[in-house]
Order: sequence, then C-alpha cells, then structure tokens
Amino acid sequence: MNSFITKLNVTADLPQMTTDLEEILKVCPWPERQLFNGQTYPANQLGITYRPGSTIPWIDAGGSLIDPKTGQIFGYESDFTELNPAVPDSLKDALSRLSSAENTKFGRIRFMRLMPKTGLTVHADFETRYHYVIKTNPNSFFGEKIDENEVAAVCYHVPADGHFYHVDTTRPHFVYNGGWEPRIHLVICKV
Repeated sequence: MNSFITKLNVTADLPQMTTDLEEILKVCPWPERQLFNGQTYPANQLGITYRPGSTIPWIDAGGSLIDPKTGQIFGYESDFTELNPAVPDSLKDALSRLSSAENTKFGRIRFMRLMPKTGLTVHADFETRYHYVIKTNPNSFFGEKIDENEVAAVCYHVPADGHFYHVDTTRPHFVYNGGWEPRIHLVICKV
C-alpha cells in the first residue's frame, strides 16, 4: 500500500481465523465497559496475551498503557508474556509464523472490535503494529494525519484478504468505521 501500511506475504486462513475468534467468544464474550478492581476497562477488546498474575487475563491487554489522569506509563508491551490457554492452536500457529517471518516478538495481542459509526481519535503509538482483518466493510478506514499545520489526512481501507499488514502506528493516525457492521481486527503489538 505505502510506508504507513504494508501488506505482508504472511497469510492465515480467514475462515479459520474467524472460527478461532468464535471459539474464543464462547469462552469470553466481548466485554462491555465496566469496572473491575477499581479500574474501568475498555469494551470491544479481547486480549490473547496478558501479564503474569493478571486476575482478568481476557481484558488485561485492552486500552492504553498510559494512565489518562496522570500521564504515567503503567505497563510495557514486553510485560505481556502469557498466552490465554483457550487460544486455538491454529491462531497460535499463525502468530508463530508471523513472528518468525518478521523476526520479532510480540507484546499485547488482542481482537479489537470497532462498532459502526465510531472511531478512535488521532494518536500515535509507541510501537508499530500488525493488523489482520477478520471483518470489515468498504466504509472502514485508517486515516494517516499528513500535515501538523493543516487539516489533512489520507485514508486507507485494509481488506479482509487473509494477509497480515504492518502498520506504522508511531505516526499520527485515526480509525473510523463508517459502515453498518462492526469492524474486527486482530492487532499485534511489536516489542
């Protein structure tokens, strides 16, 4: 596509990945925004990885690793070393192949669901990420902010084509689902 989003030669079987997500959802349905242990966790994220000792492993990888009130970092990608035991072998195999092909390790790995007519504000992440599209629609986009002084962005649609994509999320970007169905990606953070 371009230097912001790169289509990789690493693939995984889309019907199998969809089935893997369905199997995980039988164990842990999509969480809703709620309070656990005195902290609010984001809805629409299911963590494949979690930190050792986590009491809520399916949602430990959700949200930001920066406290919104203090601005302090309270975790690092390298902290997410545990794999949820209910993760199907076919998904583990796909992640292993991606790790080997890209010669990298992963931190947070999570399924992220973006509901219709919603988005995420402009932000930049600390590390680049890999995306595997489970479900999308033609009106679902990544937007890359291209000029700090102007209101200017370039939007990209990433298809559900069985390929992994490397996204340079260290650059200012946003996402928007302008369709009528949820957009679901497997998002994999590099360490």
